Amino acid sequence: MDKVKITSSSDLDAAFGDLGTNVGPRTGANKRTQEAKEWFVLRHFLSAALRVQMFELPIVISKAEPPAPDFIFQLGIAGSAALIEITEATHPDDQREMTEFERSGKSLMLLGDFGGRFADGASEPKLAWASDILDAILRKRDKSICTSDASDRHLVIYPNSSASQLLFDDADEREAFAHLRQRLETERAGYSAALNGCRVHVVGKALIGFDLTGTFSFKVRDPRGFPVMAQNAAADDARAH
Repeated sequence: MDKVKITSSSDLDAAFGDLGTNVGPRTGANKRTQEAKEWFVLRHFLSAALRVQMFELPIVISKAEPPAPDFIFQLGIAGSAALIEITEATHPDDQREMTEFERSGKSLMLLGDFGGRFADGASEPKLAWASDILDAILRKRDKSICTSDASDRHLVIYPNSSASQLLFDDADEREAFAHLRQRLETERAGYSAALNGCRVHVVGKALIGFDLTGTFSFKVRDPRGFPVMAQNAAADDARAH
Protein backbone atom coordinates (compact mmCIF):
# COMPACT_ATOMS: atom_id res chain seq x y z
CA MET A 1 0.00 0.00 0.00
CA ASP A 2 1.38 3.40 -1.03
CA LYS A 3 2.14 5.85 1.77
CA VAL A 4 3.31 9.44 1.52
CA LYS A 5 4.73 11.49 4.38
CA ILE A 6 4.84 15.28 4.08
CA THR A 7 6.76 17.14 6.75
CA SER A 8 6.56 20.64 5.23
CA SER A 9 4.67 22.33 2.42
CA SER A 10 7.88 22.69 0.43
CA ASP A 11 8.53 18.95 0.21
CA LEU A 12 5.22 17.89 -1.36
CA ASP A 13 6.73 17.11 -4.77
CA ALA A 14 9.59 15.12 -3.27
CA ALA A 15 7.23 13.24 -0.96
CA PHE A 16 4.84 12.26 -3.76
CA GLY A 17 7.54 11.40 -6.27
CA ASP A 18 5.85 9.94 -9.34
CA LEU A 19 2.51 9.42 -7.60
CA GLY A 20 -0.16 11.59 -9.14
CA THR A 21 1.85 12.69 -12.16
CA ASN A 22 0.49 10.32 -14.81
CA VAL A 23 -3.02 8.96 -15.25
CA GLY A 24 -2.50 7.62 -18.76
CA PRO A 25 -4.83 7.61 -21.78
CA ARG A 26 -8.49 6.58 -21.66
CA THR A 27 -8.01 3.53 -23.88
CA GLY A 28 -5.36 0.96 -24.74
CA ALA A 29 -3.02 -1.29 -22.79
CA ASN A 30 -1.78 1.52 -20.54
CA LYS A 31 -5.15 3.15 -19.96
CA ARG A 32 -5.70 5.18 -16.81
CA THR A 33 -6.83 3.55 -13.58
CA GLN A 34 -9.17 4.88 -10.92
CA GLU A 35 -6.35 4.85 -8.38
CA ALA A 36 -4.05 6.88 -10.64
CA LYS A 37 -6.78 9.51 -11.09
CA GLU A 38 -7.33 9.65 -7.34
CA TRP A 39 -3.64 10.25 -6.60
CA PHE A 40 -3.48 12.93 -9.30
CA VAL A 41 -6.46 14.85 -7.94
CA LEU A 42 -5.23 14.46 -4.37
CA ARG A 43 -1.83 15.88 -5.30
CA HIS A 44 -3.36 18.97 -6.87
CA PHE A 45 -5.80 19.44 -4.02
CA LEU A 46 -3.16 19.04 -1.35
CA SER A 47 -0.74 21.41 -3.10
CA ALA A 48 -3.34 24.16 -2.63
CA ALA A 49 -4.64 22.95 0.75
CA LEU A 50 -1.16 23.20 2.28
CA ARG A 51 -0.94 26.81 1.14
CA VAL A 52 -4.07 27.65 3.15
CA GLN A 53 -2.88 25.53 6.11
CA MET A 54 -5.93 23.27 5.99
CA PHE A 55 -4.11 20.30 7.53
CA GLU A 56 -1.64 20.10 10.40
CA LEU A 57 1.83 18.89 9.49
CA PRO A 58 3.33 16.36 9.31
CA ILE A 59 0.85 14.40 7.20
CA VAL A 60 1.04 10.66 6.58
CA ILE A 61 -1.20 9.67 3.66
CA SER A 62 -2.40 6.08 3.23
CA LYS A 63 -4.47 4.68 0.35
CA ALA A 64 -7.53 2.90 1.72
CA GLU A 65 -9.79 0.23 0.26
CA PRO A 66 -13.59 0.36 -0.16
CA PRO A 67 -15.89 0.79 1.65
CA ALA A 68 -13.51 3.20 3.43
CA PRO A 69 -12.91 6.60 1.81
CA ASP A 70 -10.07 6.75 -0.72
CA PHE A 71 -7.38 8.16 1.58
CA ILE A 72 -6.66 8.40 5.29
CA PHE A 73 -4.49 11.23 6.62
CA GLN A 74 -2.68 11.04 9.94
CA LEU A 75 -2.15 14.64 11.00
CA GLY A 76 0.38 16.27 13.28
CA ILE A 77 2.31 14.76 16.14
CA ALA A 78 -0.87 13.27 17.64
CA GLY A 79 -1.75 11.50 14.38
CA SER A 80 -5.41 12.56 14.34
CA ALA A 81 -7.29 11.16 11.35
CA ALA A 82 -8.81 12.93 8.36
CA LEU A 83 -10.77 11.01 5.70
CA ILE A 84 -10.55 12.03 2.03
CA GLU A 85 -12.83 10.87 -0.78
CA ILE A 86 -12.13 11.74 -4.43
CA THR A 87 -14.97 11.78 -6.94
CA GLU A 88 -15.63 13.01 -10.46
CA ALA A 89 -18.34 15.46 -11.50
CA THR A 90 -19.35 14.59 -15.02
CA HIS A 91 -22.15 13.33 -17.25
CA PRO A 92 -22.27 9.85 -18.83
CA ASP A 93 -22.82 11.25 -22.32
CA ASP A 94 -19.68 13.39 -22.01
CA GLN A 95 -17.59 10.49 -20.69
CA ARG A 96 -18.72 8.28 -23.54
CA GLU A 97 -17.86 11.02 -26.03
CA MET A 98 -14.36 11.55 -24.59
CA THR A 99 -13.63 7.84 -24.89
CA GLU A 100 -14.98 7.59 -28.43
CA PHE A 101 -13.00 10.69 -29.43
CA GLU A 102 -9.77 9.11 -28.24
CA ARG A 103 -10.57 5.86 -30.01
CA SER A 104 -11.26 7.75 -33.24
CA GLY A 105 -7.67 8.93 -33.56
CA LYS A 106 -8.83 12.43 -34.49
CA SER A 107 -6.95 15.45 -33.16
CA LEU A 108 -9.99 17.74 -32.92
CA MET A 109 -13.74 17.44 -32.61
CA LEU A 110 -16.81 19.55 -32.06
CA LEU A 111 -18.65 18.95 -28.82
CA GLY A 112 -21.49 16.56 -29.52
CA ASP A 113 -19.80 14.82 -32.47
CA PHE A 114 -19.72 11.59 -30.45
CA GLY A 115 -22.97 12.02 -28.52
CA GLY A 116 -21.90 14.37 -25.72
CA ARG A 117 -23.75 17.41 -24.44
CA PHE A 118 -23.70 20.84 -26.13
CA ALA A 119 -24.04 19.50 -29.67
CA ASP A 120 -26.13 22.57 -30.52
CA GLY A 121 -23.71 25.03 -28.97
CA ALA A 122 -22.65 26.14 -25.50
CA SER A 123 -25.96 26.51 -23.68
CA GLU A 124 -25.32 27.55 -20.06
CA PRO A 125 -22.19 25.42 -19.39
CA LYS A 126 -21.68 27.12 -16.01
CA LEU A 127 -25.08 25.91 -14.84
CA ALA A 128 -24.38 22.41 -16.16
CA TRP A 129 -20.99 22.44 -14.38
CA ALA A 130 -22.69 23.33 -11.11
CA SER A 131 -25.36 20.66 -11.59
CA ASP A 132 -22.72 18.00 -12.26
CA ILE A 133 -21.06 18.84 -8.93
CA LEU A 134 -24.35 18.74 -7.03
CA ASP A 135 -25.10 15.34 -8.57
CA ALA A 136 -21.64 14.15 -7.46
CA ILE A 137 -22.41 15.21 -3.88
CA LEU A 138 -25.71 13.34 -3.84
CA ARG A 139 -24.08 10.19 -5.23
CA LYS A 140 -21.94 10.06 -2.09
CA ARG A 141 -24.67 10.56 0.52
CA ASP A 142 -24.86 6.83 1.32
CA LYS A 143 -21.10 6.26 1.19
CA SER A 144 -18.80 6.16 4.21
CA ILE A 145 -17.42 9.66 3.59
CA CYS A 146 -20.89 11.03 4.41
CA THR A 147 -22.25 8.40 6.78
CA SER A 148 -19.19 8.17 9.05
CA ASP A 149 -19.22 9.86 12.43
CA ALA A 150 -15.54 10.85 12.05
CA SER A 151 -15.16 14.57 12.66
CA ASP A 152 -12.70 15.45 9.87
CA ARG A 153 -14.03 14.35 6.47
CA HIS A 154 -13.42 15.88 3.04
CA LEU A 155 -15.12 15.20 -0.30
CA VAL A 156 -12.85 16.40 -3.13
CA ILE A 157 -14.66 16.76 -6.46
CA TYR A 158 -13.01 17.22 -9.84
CA PRO A 159 -15.20 18.33 -12.78
CA ASN A 160 -14.38 16.43 -15.98
CA SER A 161 -17.00 17.00 -18.64
CA SER A 162 -17.94 18.99 -21.70
CA ALA A 163 -19.24 21.67 -19.33
CA SER A 164 -15.84 21.99 -17.63
CA GLN A 165 -14.12 22.24 -21.01
CA LEU A 166 -16.33 25.24 -21.83
CA LEU A 167 -15.03 27.18 -18.83
CA PHE A 168 -12.00 28.83 -20.35
CA ASP A 169 -10.38 30.75 -17.50
CA ASP A 170 -10.60 31.64 -13.82
CA ALA A 171 -13.25 34.30 -14.53
CA ASP A 172 -15.52 31.63 -16.02
CA GLU A 173 -14.89 29.37 -13.07
CA ARG A 174 -15.62 32.14 -10.57
CA GLU A 175 -19.02 32.63 -12.20
CA ALA A 176 -19.64 28.88 -12.18
CA PHE A 177 -18.70 28.69 -8.50
CA ALA A 178 -21.17 31.52 -7.82
CA HIS A 179 -23.96 29.50 -9.48
CA LEU A 180 -22.94 26.45 -7.47
CA ARG A 181 -22.90 28.30 -4.16
CA GLN A 182 -26.30 29.83 -4.92
CA ARG A 183 -27.79 26.38 -5.57
CA LEU A 184 -26.25 25.02 -2.36
CA GLU A 185 -27.65 27.92 -0.38
CA THR A 186 -31.12 27.54 -1.90
CA GLU A 187 -31.17 23.83 -1.08
CA ARG A 188 -29.05 24.03 2.08
CA ALA A 189 -31.14 21.68 4.24
CA GLY A 190 -31.03 18.81 1.74
CA TYR A 191 -27.31 19.05 1.03
CA SER A 192 -26.45 19.52 4.70
CA ALA A 193 -28.31 16.33 5.52
CA ALA A 194 -26.60 14.47 2.67
CA LEU A 195 -23.11 15.61 3.68
CA ASN A 196 -23.57 15.04 7.41
CA GLY A 197 -20.71 17.37 8.34
CA CYS A 198 -18.41 16.41 5.46
CA ARG A 199 -16.61 19.40 3.90
CA VAL A 200 -16.65 19.76 0.10
CA HIS A 201 -13.85 21.06 -2.13
CA VAL A 202 -13.72 21.39 -5.94
CA VAL A 203 -10.55 21.05 -8.04
CA GLY A 204 -11.34 23.09 -11.14
CA LYS A 205 -9.17 23.74 -14.18
CA ALA A 206 -7.90 27.11 -12.96
CA LEU A 207 -9.16 27.36 -9.37
CA ILE A 208 -9.62 25.18 -6.34
CA GLY A 209 -12.66 26.05 -4.25
CA PHE A 210 -12.44 25.11 -0.57
CA ASP A 211 -15.26 24.35 1.85
CA LEU A 212 -18.27 25.02 -0.39
CA THR A 213 -20.78 24.85 2.45
CA GLY A 214 -18.63 26.58 5.08
CA THR A 215 -15.95 29.27 5.00
CA PHE A 216 -15.59 29.32 1.22
CA SER A 217 -12.34 30.44 -0.42
CA PHE A 218 -10.43 30.12 -3.72
CA LYS A 219 -6.85 29.22 -4.48
CA VAL A 220 -5.28 29.28 -7.94
CA ARG A 221 -4.48 25.75 -9.04
CA ASP A 222 -0.74 25.10 -9.18
CA PRO A 223 0.34 23.17 -12.32
CA ARG A 224 3.94 22.95 -11.05
CA GLY A 225 5.42 19.48 -10.97
CA PHE A 226 2.91 17.59 -13.10
CA PRO A 227 4.48 17.46 -16.59
CA VAL A 228 3.45 13.95 -17.59
CA MET A 229 -0.20 14.42 -16.78
CA ALA A 230 -0.21 17.70 -18.67
CA GLN A 231 0.81 15.80 -21.80
CA ASN A 232 -1.81 13.08 -21.27
CA ALA A 233 -4.54 15.62 -20.62
CA ALA A 234 -3.89 17.25 -24.00
CA ALA A 235 -6.28 14.82 -25.70
CA ASP A 236 -9.15 15.93 -23.48
CA ASP A 237 -8.31 19.61 -23.99
CA ALA A 238 -8.05 19.21 -27.77
CA ARG A 239 -11.80 18.99 -28.18
CA ALA A 240 -12.99 22.01 -30.17
CA HIS A 241 -15.63 24.26 -28.59
